[in-house]
Amino acid sequence: MPQYVVKLTHTPDQCPMSNSKTREQLIKGEQEMPNLAAKLGLQIVAGPLALVTEHESITIVESDKVEAVHEFVIQSGLVQWNCARISPAVPLQQVMKDWEKMPPPLY
Repeated sequence: MPQYVVKLTHTPDQCPMSNSKTREQLIKGEQEMPNLAAKLGLQIVAGPLALVTEHESITIVESDKVEAVHEFVIQSGLVQWNCARISPAVPLQQVMKDWEKMPPPLY
């Protein structure tokens, strides 16, 4: 199943450590995330992992559709106080196999 890295970034003033509203939302939402993931056909592989001093977090998920990952970020409310980046993650072995399909290296 395809894997995606979800990277969330927020400003210090929106951080749950300093903002009571986002703290409440995170506490409530964190408990509901596994059920929402299951409802959308998502599997959480790793995370959420907080990069505390950088005001970021990352989560690795598996899903047949990137649209489900997008919906997860929307329906969880995470997008209300974070900038979200959803990136496909490809195993290194697959990337190396794909080299055969590419034109010769440029340099």
